[in-house]
Amino acid sequence: MRVMITCFPAPAHFWPLVPYAWALQSAGHDVRVVAPSGFPSPSGIISTDFAQRVTESGIVAVPCGPQTPLAVHDCDDPDYADVLPNPDETERYVRALSVHERVERDMWDVFYHYAILAIRNYQPPRPREDIDDIVAFAKNWRPDLVLWEPWFPCGAVAAKASGAAHVRTLISPDYTAWAHERFVSRGLPSMLAEAMQPLADHHGVTVDDELLLGQATLDPIPAGMRLPTRTPTVPVRYLPYSGGSVSERWLRDEPTRPRMAISLGVSARAVDKGDSTGRIPALLEAVDGLDVEVIATLNKDQLSDQVGTLPDNVRAMDYVPLSQLLPTCSALVNHGSFGTVIAGLANAVPQIVCDTDEPTRFFGRATPDGVEWDRTSPKQGYSTLTSNYLADRGAGARLDHQKQSVSEIRSMLRRVVEDPEVRDAALRLREEEWASTPTPAQLVPWLEKLAQER
Repeated sequence: MRVMITCFPAPAHFWPLVPYAWALQSAGHDVRVVAPSGFPSPSGIISTDFAQRVTESGIVAVPCGPQTPLAVHDCDDPDYADVLPNPDETERYVRALSVHERVERDMWDVFYHYAILAIRNYQPPRPREDIDDIVAFAKNWRPDLVLWEPWFPCGAVAAKASGAAHVRTLISPDYTAWAHERFVSRGLPSMLAEAMQPLADHHGVTVDDELLLGQATLDPIPAGMRLPTRTPTVPVRYLPYSGGSVSERWLRDEPTRPRMAISLGVSARAVDKGDSTGRIPALLEAVDGLDVEVIATLNKDQLSDQVGTLPDNVRAMDYVPLSQLLPTCSALVNHGSFGTVIAGLANAVPQIVCDTDEPTRFFGRATPDGVEWDRTSPKQGYSTLTSNYLADRGAGARLDHQKQSVSEIRSMLRRVVEDPEVRDAALRLREEEWASTPTPAQLVPWLEKLAQER
């Protein structure tokens, strides 16, 4: 059968989908990754070489439309200011939806400041040429099945317009379903539905729950990390992929002492262009003197003038694929993104997740020169959820550099590396919430049946 995969044109959105593409292609199916051509954006989030990233994985890429900026960066579009997050709008919704400040506010903030912004970027009030090209490709190629990720739901419109079966494929906890259900339960127009309406109308497609949430949903989120939604999902194992690379000799040799990785996110450093959190100096000071070998995947911007001479036990490298690094590690310090945390979980590596008590919000104001951003907190949007998940299960710890001293951070790092109970908890979590779920390859027959029944 013909399988079309659509996603936001960024590695962080594509890499989680690669194992599905491999599984389907290995089963004899024709798989294409169909996405916008990208654009050199100020944020650095989308990839101008996205098609190359796809072909490097061994999958056929279909770049669609001319290179076009994200809606929030397209100052020539008269509607671009309408997609920007603003404090009045978010607080109005928080009150209308009765969002609990302590229990639910983080979930709302990720939906509003990240998910719906990503969706509006490619589904603005006026349909974009690159998105229309994706739908046109689907109508012409006639796929049997479309896999799409929630931050790029135009794949559902392409599927409906071409008559294909379609499956929503989560790449993070299900913030869109959680928010959509909250709007519906309060009798309010759904932000997700409103964002999709112009594109759906443009292609003669009805906006309903199937369009918004898929005929089915593949869910790689560990049970203990899932959000409270009523949307049925099919569990699947998240298989970490971080691009092809050459295996360096030092990664093949056994470490002479426990190895600790520090990975604070490629997407985050593309946006921040350095260390806006102030956590890196505290981390490097804390590891100084520990009996560990530290591999810190930090670039020159992150190691700016606020970082002096590196400790003797720290080796800074611009990038090392986690798929190669983590199997050699005794601990992982990270920023709390879903992909990084699950990569650690898959390798049974105890983790320290950097988090703070700050909200994770940012707002944009349209100016003649572009968008002026106001970021309340530079922490990763999922860090509170992922740090609590690991700490509550004894497989890691939460690190708050704003409240903990360097001495306290050092003690935490030492405990996570040396305590056998933490290692045992990480192993147990791997077996119970990761290895126990079916792989993408095991779900291929189910996907084939779904496509045949359409």
